[in-house]
Amino acid sequence: MVVIRRARAADIAAIAAVGSRAWASNIFSFEPELPGMRAHVEKAFLTFAQAFFADVQVAEIEEAIVGWGARDEDNDYISDLWVEPAVQGQGIGTSLLRALKLAVAEAGYTHARISTHARNVGAIRLYEREGFRIVEQGPEWSTSLEREIDKVKMLAELG
Repeated sequence: MVVIRRARAADIAAIAAVGSRAWASNIFSFEPELPGMRAHVEKAFLTFAQAFFADVQVAEIEEAIVGWGARDEDNDYISDLWVEPAVQGQGIGTSLLRALKLAVAEAGYTHARISTHARNVGAIRLYEREGFRIVEQGPEWSTSLEREIDKVKMLAELG
């Protein structure tokens, strides 16, 4: 059974590891891997987890973190949604996304925003199933890939 809960400081390493593995398993299915990219991304996930773990919701199965999502600012934007590659397709992303949308609604917002790489078809399908629609598509700088990529911005009405 999946349990969604607020992250704790003790979860920082697991959050970074799950994020790094999920990012790599997805992005390298449609983007080339450049030298040093994995190390750069692993460091970025660890830095993020250290700074924002209090804003992270984790998904656990038998006390092991298998996914997480975040709103790294107190607004209507869902900044992150990552699921351990070995358990993708089992509803964990859906559970996390619903928890994050609820947090956005409880903060008083009427809409939730999220974005992803335009070639991330699986994420786009998940977001659409959960009520998001594409409102914009175009080039945007990717810090992790260190170049412009085609991104989609999506919006869901809450309530």
